[in-house]
Amino acid sequence: MKTILTVLLTNIFMFVFPQHQPQKIEGNCKAYEINIKDASPDGKWLAVYKIYDNKSDTLMIINRENPKRIYQKIKVLDYKWTLNKLIFRFENRTEIFDYNNNKSEVLHACESFGINQKENSLLLHGSEKITVYNLKNSKLTDSISAVKKVFYTGDHILALVKKENTYKLTDLTGNAPSTLYETSKLITNVVELKNRSFLIFETEENRVKDIVYCIPQLKTVFHFSDDHYVDYSFAIGYQRSDGGIVLTTEKLRGNTAADSPEIWHSSESNFREKFNKSASSQFLWLPEQKDVIKLGVQKMDRVVDVDNKKYFLSYRFSEMQDYTNSDASLKLYRYDFKNDLYDYIDIVTAGASYSPDGNYIIYKQNNYWKLVEINSLKAVKIEDHNFFQPYFSDQKYIYFDGSEGLWAYSINTDQLSLNYNEEKGNYKILNSKYSTNFMSNLFELAFSCKTVTAKHFIFEINDKSDLSTSIYEKSGNRYYQMLASTDSKLVFKSLTSKNGYLFMEQNYNQPNQLISLSRSKDKKIIYQSNKSDKAQFNIRMETISFKNKEGLSLKGILYYPLDYDPEKRYPMIVHVYQLQSPKRNIYPLFLEHKVNAGFNIRDFIDRGYFVFLPDIVNSDKGIGLAALDCVHNSLDALRENPSIDFQKVALIGHSFGGYVTNFIATHSDRFATYVSGASVSDIVKSYFSMSFHIIAPLYWQYESGQFSFGKSYSAAKDLYALNNPISFVENVTQPIMLWTGKKDLNVEWGQTMEFYLGLKRAKKPVTMLVYPQEGHFLAAKDNAKDLLKKVNEWFGYYLKGTEKPDWIE
Repeated sequence: MKTILTVLLTNIFMFVFPQHQPQKIEGNCKAYEINIKDASPDGKWLAVYKIYDNKSDTLMIINRENPKRIYQKIKVLDYKWTLNKLIFRFENRTEIFDYNNNKSEVLHACESFGINQKENSLLLHGSEKITVYNLKNSKLTDSISAVKKVFYTGDHILALVKKENTYKLTDLTGNAPSTLYETSKLITNVVELKNRSFLIFETEENRVKDIVYCIPQLKTVFHFSDDHYVDYSFAIGYQRSDGGIVLTTEKLRGNTAADSPEIWHSSESNFREKFNKSASSQFLWLPEQKDVIKLGVQKMDRVVDVDNKKYFLSYRFSEMQDYTNSDASLKLYRYDFKNDLYDYIDIVTAGASYSPDGNYIIYKQNNYWKLVEINSLKAVKIEDHNFFQPYFSDQKYIYFDGSEGLWAYSINTDQLSLNYNEEKGNYKILNSKYSTNFMSNLFELAFSCKTVTAKHFIFEINDKSDLSTSIYEKSGNRYYQMLASTDSKLVFKSLTSKNGYLFMEQNYNQPNQLISLSRSKDKKIIYQSNKSDKAQFNIRMETISFKNKEGLSLKGILYYPLDYDPEKRYPMIVHVYQLQSPKRNIYPLFLEHKVNAGFNIRDFIDRGYFVFLPDIVNSDKGIGLAALDCVHNSLDALRENPSIDFQKVALIGHSFGGYVTNFIATHSDRFATYVSGASVSDIVKSYFSMSFHIIAPLYWQYESGQFSFGKSYSAAKDLYALNNPISFVENVTQPIMLWTGKKDLNVEWGQTMEFYLGLKRAKKPVTMLVYPQEGHFLAAKDNAKDLLKKVNEWFGYYLKGTEKPDWIE
């Protein structure tokens, strides 16, 4: 590599100087979320982002063993770990931070950067130039000019250097730069494959014109264009364990004449094809054999790569697709790609898992699980004990979690055994590994590979009766409790070390905190967020138990006003959706960017309201009547609370909750006012509508989805009619506020307009807010703030008697 001249080295080195020592974290009254990103190579330091309303670029560096050692950097655009340092990229500088000794050095700004771990050097890219900073001796040493692009692929840093009309792809990772490939075409993407080989994508005029398989150590390249014509708008690929390369390509379809009619048949079963502007293709490329196999023919258009050496799995997307279920069943075949043969396996009705070696596939079927050996097509049935997921292990075992404990099935002996069930609840393995080569679409079953290490994994046990959680570790054949039953919400983070497992923990009165769990040590708090939020000491929540007409035990969450005085009475806001009690251990933090549907618990309790979230479950009478029953019975369970003013109770819901609000408004006399957002008002019209969000008719949503009538409209017209809000619109007795976005592709905004027009015709008090540029949620910050402001003004006027705002009629 060319050595920089002494004058240049001197001028650049003038920018290297010790920075002021990073300040320790101080309390901040602004609310924020925390998001742990990763850890230092030795696992002793953690990188954690603080996400505020107006910024998400504040990064904390926390020592795991001594959490009081915390450093904070703001306006961080990017960062990477070295063996003992952390590199930050800011808008106006690059910083090298020695976190062990709390020292910093500052370099010039860059557009991107990479780290050569072998040489312990830092490469900064900017203004079509790469400069190299030696991390060993604190000197800037080398540079490369005419750099058009840099690719950071796994352990490699590849520079695209242009010399006259030639592009050179140069590897900067070794002791000296080496040219991997030269071309006259622009390289737009590089994918690192197995054994330090690369897949290179060449383009001309924004079209993929060639795909190159490069093996540097053999100084060999293969061109896809030598074996197949290449002209795509997009392409991507990966390498199988047998060396074959699977390519997925997209090609824009030609435009049809504007006045040409679209032809739709009653046999249509793949609506996505009606709207796709591009055609997708898949190929298996065998470069050394100069062979290309097209995957997915019209007969079997979907191909699943399970990394089996001989076979793929395949099925026809439209064969069993009738859009009455969100996960359509399929007829699965084994595809012998070398001989172009298909062998029928089974009808699969649920997502399937495959083994890491690609030799097995397992899926649930009726009251058992079916394990199929792909090579022989031999199948065995495994008795189901309310299992949730299967996990392949490294010792020819399949582990199952579920509501009856942890189970293990031996593939070799065909024996199923209960491993652990000492505590009641739902068992869930936490640190499994997930991988897939199959990108499933909506209305399509998922295929994935989930694995665990047989000798060592962790799992949680959730007890629905008291909404508590315990955490256990399996080590060998022994089980250790790391955390006894807690009512906190725990989220496992995949970063682990010999010192313990990381979790995020929160509760209704405790903001999120980062903790470490270990079987040999007590729970350790590494970082507590939002310490300055003093309201956490005053938040009061109560779990309310009630039953529906069918006698099913349900729960509701009641939040008290922050200024609660038992001598006073307060209005209450009831929020409806489906099951909400599992959220009772989520801290009610107020962040404006999270309020996109006009509802926030913290905002309402801060304004002096009770907030109540009752569970809603379905029944054979239909979801509308079932929701009415659940909500009324939950309110009855609150009657003994003298602090609630039952003359000043409001109901609010969004999306499905908006439908529930609409229906209850047409059948109840318990509420003083209503707020309904992005809601369905006419389920019959919606049933026969097209969703342009998921590109499908909405039969499934009503037959087997959220509404779950269990029957088609034609088979249960009375049931649909009895649960249709628009059919009873004249019965609304209290003021209702409706809101919607005109660009909502989830629930067409005409549903809100229909309810508004029905209320208007019936001469009922209604106000409708229509946001022209918004969708199902309000994405624009100003619009979201406007909606929350108007909801508060609406409730203030109808529940508290505050001054009537001008926008309310």
